[in-house]
Amino acid sequence: MERPVALPVGAIRPAGWMLEQMRRDLEHGFVGRLDRLAPEQLLEDDIYHRDRLTRQVRRKDVGTHTTGAEWEVQFLWWNSESQSNWWDGFLRHAVLTGDRALVRERIEPYVREKLASADQDGYLGIYGPDLRYRHQSENGELWAQATLFRALLAWYEFSADATVLEAVRRAMHVTMRAWPAGNSEPFRVTEPHAGTGHGLMIADVLDSITRLTGDMRYRDYAVFLFEDYCRHELPEADIRPGNLLDPDYRFQGHGVHSYEHLRALVIAAYHTQKPEYHAALAAYLEKLEFVLTASGAPIGDEWILGRGAHPSNTGYEYCSLQELLHSYSLLLEKTGDAKWADRIEWLFYNAAQGARHPEGRSICYLKTDNAFHAMGQVHMHRPQDEERVKYSPVHRDVAICCVPNAGRIHPYFLQAMYHRTAGGLAINLYGASEVRTVLDGSEVRIRQCTDYPFEDTVRIEVECSPAATFELRLRVPEWAADVELEGVSFGRNGNWLEIGRSWNGRTRLDLRFTRIARILEHAGGTRSVGCGPLLYALPISHREIRGADYGEAGFHDIYAQPSQAVVTDWRLPGDAAFEAVTGAGGDAGPFFNPLLRGRLYNGREGRFHPVELVPMGSTVLRQVSFQPAIVSIRENL
Repeated sequence: MERPVALPVGAIRPAGWMLEQMRRDLEHGFVGRLDRLAPEQLLEDDIYHRDRLTRQVRRKDVGTHTTGAEWEVQFLWWNSESQSNWWDGFLRHAVLTGDRALVRERIEPYVREKLASADQDGYLGIYGPDLRYRHQSENGELWAQATLFRALLAWYEFSADATVLEAVRRAMHVTMRAWPAGNSEPFRVTEPHAGTGHGLMIADVLDSITRLTGDMRYRDYAVFLFEDYCRHELPEADIRPGNLLDPDYRFQGHGVHSYEHLRALVIAAYHTQKPEYHAALAAYLEKLEFVLTASGAPIGDEWILGRGAHPSNTGYEYCSLQELLHSYSLLLEKTGDAKWADRIEWLFYNAAQGARHPEGRSICYLKTDNAFHAMGQVHMHRPQDEERVKYSPVHRDVAICCVPNAGRIHPYFLQAMYHRTAGGLAINLYGASEVRTVLDGSEVRIRQCTDYPFEDTVRIEVECSPAATFELRLRVPEWAADVELEGVSFGRNGNWLEIGRSWNGRTRLDLRFTRIARILEHAGGTRSVGCGPLLYALPISHREIRGADYGEAGFHDIYAQPSQAVVTDWRLPGDAAFEAVTGAGGDAGPFFNPLLRGRLYNGREGRFHPVELVPMGSTVLRQVSFQPAIVSIRENL
């Protein structure tokens, strides 16, 4: 199968409920307001220019409990991550929602300002000359560049402004000269911490430049960095091939690092085609299954520590959701395998939506599939005075990392929805959207008109002028019991429907999937209920408690506790049957539909109760996974 190619940023636009959610997040939510809620970190610290780090810097407000501490200066890179990840999501939201005023008034000046901050040699980064590329311990050199350059390259793909691409390339060459491939050890440092490990993700930038220019030197350098990283004893070691190929090894590291590092391994494997890297990749993906919850979320609260996923006792950072989705997207691009599209949809429509507050202004830093409270405390190995389990538009008291990443996840999902293929175009993910590109010399526009994942029908409109011949490939989701396509003749190749023909004018395709409620079995013996691409939950009635206020109407922390005693002994028989019904709607919009009606067994009472399950994305407190019931539904009808 030929490898697909990502389309430029801006070629794929949201529509329907996805557009409404992105606009709401941009205009009234954390995506558009985070800089005003945390100005000290996101606006006032000009860390890439005026306030670069030098040996004279001893203090910096990085928005955590440790603010004011005299850290070793190389640790003080955090604001670069907060700023650049936020700008990356903010920039993409503005572009993808078509907010021209915001692009003109905020995005274009930001890009100009960052390009103007480059030194004469092209350096773009956060360190002064006395620290730059001279790090002996923890540092954010490569990580600060990676987060900034990802945003700048997104702008280049949208604007086609060649000066932006050239600035990023010049800056990368500064780094490549400072740490020459084969003749330096960028990751040979003492006492490394988070920034050093994150720095491996400059691989994202190097892979993108190769895709945009065809120059393989950048991917070569990404492989060099990966190999140098794996040669050294670093605390984030889940990506080392030796560990991965050890059948007894389980992921130990900080979850975010473990899931983002997957992309560096994917690039190394597919660029070099070395058998040992493909073997390590296969081993990674096998070990990954051990840490995935029912919702598709990868555990990390915040360290994995060899644990397997548990619906109530292992949580996941929002950062981890974004990083794993991004890694799945790269796997989809490198392999063309539809299973990665299934993983992306399941993660995005369930775990990612289920960690947002339905009102849209805040997210959970940490969330569990079974959420019996959101009162701040972290379980297990974290100190009980830290407050990661609550809804916040900032999470400044912990770290301003998850909220910026929550602003990136929707644009990155959109970016994976369509790919160019050797024969034409592939629709990988379903949801209301539109893509514009050029195929066979003709301008092509394809629209998905649908409320997917809340309905089973996707109307696809293909417009092409003048006539062009190309192949359109449509993914068949793994959950689909059946699929129908009306409007054209087609063939089926595994999990893809293939339509090769001459297209002219407007063509309408009606795609219908058959979904049935199904009982899902998980490691550890728990069960949950899925229907189509949605995971369902038993909502828990709760009351919300207002926490810290951030000075703007509607922006404050939210704690949630059950409004009555929680029944935790609900059990799910293997023969349970659920019926889909239309819900009443609400503030969460489409995520209240469809509902599932059925029966759960109350183990304490010893009898069945009728219940109504809702999509996970509409919940605050909930139960998603249930112990199996020994009794049968049929025996108790």
